[in-house]
Amino acid sequence: MGRAERQRRHDASMERIQRMQRVVGQGDRLRVDHEGTVLERARLMMEEIRSHEATELGLAAFDRLLRLAEERDPRYHRDIVCFLAAIWNNQSLPLVTLRGLDQAVGDDMVAVLDAFRYGRINLAEQVEGGPSRVVRAVRRVTLAKA
Repeated sequence: MGRAERQRRHDASMERIQRMQRVVGQGDRLRVDHEGTVLERARLMMEEIRSHEATELGLAAFDRLLRLAEERDPRYHRDIVCFLAAIWNNQSLPLVTLRGLDQAVGDDMVAVLDAFRYGRINLAEQVEGGPSRVVRAVRRVTLAKA
């Protein structure tokens, strides 16, 4: 799924939220709760916007981290690969991984975590060549340990 498809899905979700109405009451006393509808639409819109923005920022950050992992000897190589593997395989991640990094690398990791939290897609699968690139980076680190 490319950026255009993700934007199309976001727009469709926003349109669906706009059409939503909150109905209250029972039986013959059903009525549209206009105030409740407005509040619920606002909540759902903020949730959708947050998810979309976090996904796009997280995908860009994931790609930058993956490029760093593919370099021969970048700083923090093991930490970056450990982080990417954890995101890709839904594995646990030692929190110490997030300490002592360059600010840009740490910020990218936090952006990916934000996308993982709010996003509705598998990040590794949405980056160009994602799963195979992650596997190559993890294997290279695993072979280096041996």
